Amino acid sequence: MNMMKQKRIDYKYYYDSKKIFSLIQDRDWSTLLCSNNQMFKHERYDILTSNPIEKIYAYKDKTVVENKKGIEEIKEDPIVVLHKLMDKYKSDITDLPFVGGAIGYLSYDLGNHYEKIKQNNNDIDVPLMAYGIYDWAIVIDHFEKITTLVYSLENDLIIFLKSCLEKNEINELQNEKYQITSTCKSNITFEEYKSKFEKIQSYIKNGDCYQINFSQRFSLEYSGSCWSIFNSILPTYCSPYSAYINMPFMTIMCFSPERFLLTNNNIVETKPIKGTRPVSKDPNVNKKSILELTSSDKEKAENLMIVDLLRNDLGRNCEFGTVEVKELFKIETFANVHHLVSTVKGVIAKNSNIYKLLRGCFPGGSITGAPKIRAMQIINELESSNRSVYCGSIGYISFNNKADLNIAIRTIVAKDNNLYFWGGGGIVYDSEVESEYKETFDKIKPLLDLLKHSS
Repeated sequence: MNMMKQKRIDYKYYYDSKKIFSLIQDRDWSTLLCSNNQMFKHERYDILTSNPIEKIYAYKDKTVVENKKGIEEIKEDPIVVLHKLMDKYKSDITDLPFVGGAIGYLSYDLGNHYEKIKQNNNDIDVPLMAYGIYDWAIVIDHFEKITTLVYSLENDLIIFLKSCLEKNEINELQNEKYQITSTCKSNITFEEYKSKFEKIQSYIKNGDCYQINFSQRFSLEYSGSCWSIFNSILPTYCSPYSAYINMPFMTIMCFSPERFLLTNNNIVETKPIKGTRPVSKDPNVNKKSILELTSSDKEKAENLMIVDLLRNDLGRNCEFGTVEVKELFKIETFANVHHLVSTVKGVIAKNSNIYKLLRGCFPGGSITGAPKIRAMQIINELESSNRSVYCGSIGYISFNNKADLNIAIRTIVAKDNNLYFWGGGGIVYDSEVESEYKETFDKIKPLLDLLKHSS
């Protein structure tokens, strides 16, 4: 493992990371992880980078590594390959969350691959996983109000960025045009949803499962700039684990409210979401919705079921007796919904690490149901399209042994001039079909409203 020789330079505070990212948004594998600190004051960092020194992406039968040596195909688990690549690098900068490292996504479909669940319909054909390994980053610290550039090699891109940051040459966002060129389609009618809902209920009554997270997929055709689409949606769909990733396979726009795994040295945290009510412009209606949510036995039972599942998932890679529930049924309000959020923490076992944790916990239990593997089999049987990045995970693993990954809900995949996005919810024994169907729309309503009014 090499200790990297890294340089860091602190610059004035740029509270809007999107302005800096605009300088690099069309570069190779450019990535922005945005915490939306203006709305979520407890969120601290934004991270942006591009032009990775190594790339790793995986399909069902191969893992591909691209670097300056060329392109190599490996018949090995992509998370294991990522671990081997990352083991070559080490940083002693400990006060930043990300100092270079891996940023990318694991698709939900990778979970099916791991559990040997045959994919029904893979019509969004993208890699099961893709990560860039980056040797530089700009980190914006909203608490200390400082912008830091960290890098190992001063190339033309770093020289350009240093010049822009030194001279304060960061322009206002220039929104290019985009257009929505079709009506929105779902991959399921209400009658089909109802029929599949009844099938789920029969599985629950027969003891196959306790809860199934069932979703429908929406699609639109578009032309123009994905970066402008992201910027037009973000103010309304604001969330603490947002991301924009520009890859050759697709562009990912994520507005997730949910953390999957946060690690800092040997501590791991997960924050599952279960329980939803729509946000209203009327404060009295909001109070009523929050009261409904906190007093709903059904919603709390759903949340507790997933908390137990995640305690079990974390327990496989944590020191015995260290996994504990730090917060249960906390209300968190996002742009369009109130959620019940719980927090589970543990101490990572000495013989484990973030890669084993990922492999052991993926996909997150809050978006499968319980028990997890049977729930995944039922989802694959009943959902008519593959989930792709939706319900997978997006985030970073840093050279300094820190990691933060979301659950990729409220996520848009842009591929071949199509936008794909999903709405889902957990179905349990006493769920009602109309209410569950409506919840899938509550979650994506701001998206639909915004995309109707294209720039």
